[in-house]
Amino acid sequence: MDLRNNQITIRELLDHPGARKVLERRFPHVVGRPIVAASGSMTLERAMKLGAAYVPRKFIQETLKELQQL
Repeated sequence: MDLRNNQITIRELLDHPGARKVLERRFPHVVGRPIVAASGSMTLERAMKLGAAYVPRKFIQETLKELQQL
């Protein structure tokens, strides 16, 4: 999947069935929350910066690699 240098939006990721499955599996406590749906226009880059305070960098990198392989 082309993440467009991490400028892809959260909405675009969630609209892609394969990407949504990856995100639901890796972040099950986050994907279904209303705040995520409301943040649809946020870029992946911004979401990663915000999530870095809560999620280990290695976990984020593994998720990115998995998304890129779609």
